[in-house]
Amino acid sequence: MTKVVLDAVGGDHAPAEAIAGVFMAVQKGFVKPADLVLTGPRDLVGKALADQGLRHQDYQIVDAPDLLTCGDTPTDAMRRKPKNSIAVGIQLVKEGKAGSFISAGSTGTVVAAATLGLRCLEGIRRPAIAAMIHGEKNPFLVLDVGANPQPKAQHLVQYALMGAAYYAGTIGQQDPKVGILNIGSEELKGNQLVREVRGMLRQLPLNFHGNVEGVEIFSGDCHVVVTDGFTGNVLLKVCEGTAEFLLRLVAGTMQKAGVDPAKARQVMGEVMPRVDFAEYGGALLLGVEGIVTICHGRSHAPAFANAIRFALRALDADVNQHIVQAARGLPLPGADPTG
Repeated sequence: MTKVVLDAVGGDHAPAEAIAGVFMAVQKGFVKPADLVLTGPRDLVGKALADQGLRHQDYQIVDAPDLLTCGDTPTDAMRRKPKNSIAVGIQLVKEGKAGSFISAGSTGTVVAAATLGLRCLEGIRRPAIAAMIHGEKNPFLVLDVGANPQPKAQHLVQYALMGAAYYAGTIGQQDPKVGILNIGSEELKGNQLVREVRGMLRQLPLNFHGNVEGVEIFSGDCHVVVTDGFTGNVLLKVCEGTAEFLLRLVAGTMQKAGVDPAKARQVMGEVMPRVDFAEYGGALLLGVEGIVTICHGRSHAPAFANAIRFALRALDADVNQHIVQAARGLPLPGADPTG
């Protein structure tokens, strides 16, 4: 099994929750201690392991003494604090000492470090952050959700190829349906970028569904939804905020209605896994050599544990190799502004 590097000090609740996630991942059989590498200040990570009741000697810690703060920009991280936990972890992947890196630290810093430190996959020009979300019928993948706010049409076409390859490899859905997020389902709807991409996707060997409106996303008709990083990031955060609001509303309403507490817990127990971002752990940065997972900054132990599980699943499925095969030698068709 290829090793996974976890940024042990990235995130609002690290290192305690990151290490608790390690404990959970090991307990559930997702990973063995020998297949994990932890980055961060050695003493700090060692103490977190001890606090969790884990044996320090069972885990490999690679010292990364430069602690990042919320005020550090990606440039600060690379120039002023080069031995931070993100840079050190990415370097381990670059050197072939691990196949995957996971962090709940700054998204911008992770994207910058991975883009500069790891080469883009053959045939891919820009990486994309891909987030898996539960739908009514099946989970769906949205990309990009923040890596590239102003992409070109060719980038979105490559996102479609990467998303289809990742979905097929990790979820097992062959020939997944791919759609492009738009303001309407009609053929001529959308801005210039969307119309160009739609025309290009029609010419590729993909199961192209066409336009997808925001109200259609959760129906499950599309397995992969392609959009620019600005729109995708807004979509992701609106989904998270709406889900949390509805959970509070339902819980409060059941309490007011006098629903039996045991039944209320049963209802919430069935709903939570379908709306909680922790179910998939994080979003993958597709398009770079190695598997890079970006977790939510407020992640707790279950999110870290599931991030480890899905990173290993992506490695086992040879997702990057499938992406390269899809992109290799495939000439991008000319853009058709009329769609």
